[in-house]
Amino acid sequence: MRLWCALAIGLLGALPTHAQQLPPVHFYFDTAYMCGGIGSDEAESFRTAQANFPLTLNFGQQYGDRTAFIADIQVVMRDNQDQVVLNINSNGPYCLLDIDPGQYQVYSTYEGQTLRQDITVNQLGHRLVFVWPEDPNQ
Repeated sequence: MRLWCALAIGLLGALPTHAQQLPPVHFYFDTAYMCGGIGSDEAESFRTAQANFPLTLNFGQQYGDRTAFIADIQVVMRDNQDQVVLNINSNGPYCLLDIDPGQYQVYSTYEGQTLRQDITVNQLGHRLVFVWPEDPNQ
């Protein structure tokens, strides 16, 4: 709840064409977040807005020489006291998180395979990219 009101107003005023493409803000307890980025307009809106959030998560899967956007990712974040601060399902390749400063472990699960990254958030503009290996069955 810390940033999202100010960001929503700022985005609406500063980026009227992009703000219209962002999905609504959701909450996991007091953590505000937006997930999405399906389609080029919405993806561009997320890329533009990410600098205004403490943490952005990006999801993809390797296909040959390229990385394809993916969706339906389970995201769980734990703080340094091992408390769950976020447990959501991302319906797109981007998640913008208004998370408090601190140290976190981020677990992202796609098609049964979980990847983990650790991060210290202390300002705006942090970004984690999760890329799953190419599916050997395809």
